[in-house]
Amino acid sequence: MAVENTLWLAWWHEADIVIQAVFILLISMSLLSWSLMSFKAQQLRRILKEEQQASDQLNEATQLDRALQTTLIPSQPSHALLDEALRQPDHYDRDAVSSQLSQRLNEERLRLESGLTLLASIGNSAPFIGLFGTVWGIMHALHTLGGGDTVLALDTIAGPVSEALVATAAGIFTAVPAVVAYNLLVRRLRFLGGVMEGNAIRILNQRTQSV
Repeated sequence: MAVENTLWLAWWHEADIVIQAVFILLISMSLLSWSLMSFKAQQLRRILKEEQQASDQLNEATQLDRALQTTLIPSQPSHALLDEALRQPDHYDRDAVSSQLSQRLNEERLRLESGLTLLASIGNSAPFIGLFGTVWGIMHALHTLGGGDTVLALDTIAGPVSEALVATAAGIFTAVPAVVAYNLLVRRLRFLGGVMEGNAIRILNQRTQSV
């Protein structure tokens, strides 16, 4: 174990500042993406569960104001939709209420989409950052190879070539989880949007019936 640690430390100290910066950047991006993935997965899972419960509660509620006070909680998007519907004057027609609910629903969707753009950016840019480290490492190796003894030079370039290959692997390791998580989260968000839209329709029907 001590020998392996020594080799890893030696590799890090032998790498130039550009390769070190690439690895630090990729590690930071990986940590950020995993933190964001965990947060968004928990957030969407929680809200989806609450919205499915709200769907059942809205089906059973006979009065919207009672549903707002006793069944829905303020953190739910359906709570904001219901509150927006109750804010409309009684003389408002269905189209006016529908327009307000649609605007509120779009705002909730945009709020839930926050963070996904950053996740997609990490997934798209990480391979190119790793590729930059690869190209830089190969250039460093070729520069070391030129003008020296072939046997000694080949032994000397082993380090830079290894750095170049590991940079590519690090870029892929950072990008793949981010891309997969982005696709899964977008799919979950679309499903959640359908549930919220269904709740908005229930609220709209009950609101217009009470007017």
